Amino acid sequence: MLHKTHPAVRFNDSNMRSSKRVGTGLSMSKKKRGLNAYGEVRDQQVKQTTDPQQLIKLLFDKACVLVRASTESLDREDHESFQKSCLHALQIVLSLRFVLKTEDGDELSKSLFDTYTAIAASLFKAKENKDGSALSKIYEALSELREAWSLLLANED
Repeated sequence: MLHKTHPAVRFNDSNMRSSKRVGTGLSMSKKKRGLNAYGEVRDQQVKQTTDPQQLIKLLFDKACVLVRASTESLDREDHESFQKSCLHALQIVLSLRFVLKTEDGDELSKSLFDTYTAIAASLFKAKENKDGSALSKIYEALSELREAWSLLLANED
């Protein structure tokens, strides 16, 4: 059961592969193997995590990775990777919004719902306009939310 200060959440397991870059001096095949190994470790971590708050923190981690990857793809003018990472980040933000139980009248859940809606709308607009500045602001917002979840989890221990 969730602590009273937490918004009530529902969580569905999702694929949490990472988009983090591996060192620039490595060959593409080594980068790919490294990313695959990291993804497998991350997948295992997600499968072993049953705490909903920890799973939400992992979603924030992944959303931040994807927004950063979107910015990097935009800088490289890799439009396909940019679109994919933006879309995946958007799906995560919308999923975070979906798991909130706002029907109970909880003000925190309603506030988070509005926040996630605003982030999703901004992310969609940044994706359509290929706006790196907006992506940086979105990254900051997601990073602050991720930090808040981290502090929340640390206070529970």
